[in-house]
Amino acid sequence: MSINKITPLDTFVSNDAPICYGILKPGDHYEGGIPVIKVKNIIGGVILEDDLLKTTPEIHAQYKRAEVKEGDILLTIRGTTGRVAIVPNSLNGANITQDTARIRVSSNDDSLYIFYALQSFNVQQQITLNTVGQAVKGINIAEVKKLKIYHPILDEQKAIAQILSTWDQAISATEKLLENSQQQKKALMQQLLTGKKRLLDEARSRFNISWEKHRLGIFLKEEKQRNKDNSISRVLSVTNHSGFILPENQFSKRIASDEVSNYKVVRQGQYGYNPSRINVGSFARLDQFENGLLSPMYVVFSIKSENLDSDFFLYWMKSNEAKQRINNSTQGSVRDSVGFDAISSFVLKLPEIQEQRKIAKVLSFADQEIETLQKKLNCLKQEKKALMQQLLTGKRRVKLGELK
Repeated sequence: MSINKITPLDTFVSNDAPICYGILKPGDHYEGGIPVIKVKNIIGGVILEDDLLKTTPEIHAQYKRAEVKEGDILLTIRGTTGRVAIVPNSLNGANITQDTARIRVSSNDDSLYIFYALQSFNVQQQITLNTVGQAVKGINIAEVKKLKIYHPILDEQKAIAQILSTWDQAISATEKLLENSQQQKKALMQQLLTGKKRLLDEARSRFNISWEKHRLGIFLKEEKQRNKDNSISRVLSVTNHSGFILPENQFSKRIASDEVSNYKVVRQGQYGYNPSRINVGSFARLDQFENGLLSPMYVVFSIKSENLDSDFFLYWMKSNEAKQRINNSTQGSVRDSVGFDAISSFVLKLPEIQEQRKIAKVLSFADQEIETLQKKLNCLKQEKKALMQQLLTGKRRVKLGELK
């Protein structure tokens, strides 16, 4: 066998345990039986053990050849192809379905290296190119065995796996920090936007003026200006994940009508939403553009009162209380539509304007922390992706003497 060359996956595999798929029909769940790992259980490089089907010992015995042990690699080969995971000690003796391939790496090679190699762009591309079928797409075992993988010596395999594992640890740690920050922000919103927790004012004294109930309509004004003179050409839409966007950025082309004279004008600082999609969070304030156009079906409004802070209101509209009000407003509506009149009818307890601004400032700091962690996470993932492309193809070699 050639070393530091591209070789088939099969050359990495133990001779006494060839690559194979598992049980065709595992049957109904059999309590106390043998765990069966399905495609849906393999997510993000790990096996989710909370919802494993269990089959009878008799069915398992018929597919004893596919029994897995700690360190085996699983590759999904039917339905959703290309997912990869390593079998943990807790699943020793489990089995797999026909939609998954078991790969047992020989002692001459490193399992963790193959785990990363199978996730690389080059190998995933090979899997995609060899995936066939109509109703259920898949790649057969013969093609899995032929997958071409860079084959360095064992020490270099281990070194590459160590480097990529270090990146995974950094990614995992950052994901946990991000999740914690997101949970902390949710808790802050629940406390601050309901008055359960009061902040300190500029004089370092706690806000103590009682919150008062108001109908939102006294603070808001519906904006109905149309683009009659065609002076604005920027057509926007509102999504539940990115707020105001240019449709062509999401759909790769402009999908709006060329005739936009009847479109509604939305200006910076104003709010817009689709009445039929506000219940899924498609609501936003225009911040990134001076102005734009929205389809006539959209609602556009502004804040007309100095007694309602725009940032505070935006956070409130993302709160659980606002979501519940919106969901209640759609009950009995054929199209689950929430018009401006419905929004205006909401009654909420508001603090004085200074406390509103302080609350918004605290939540803004929380957003900044989340954004910083998200950027760090994205950078780590991109760096790992670039490293994989270099290390798992031999374009960049590891100096073994420098690793400990």
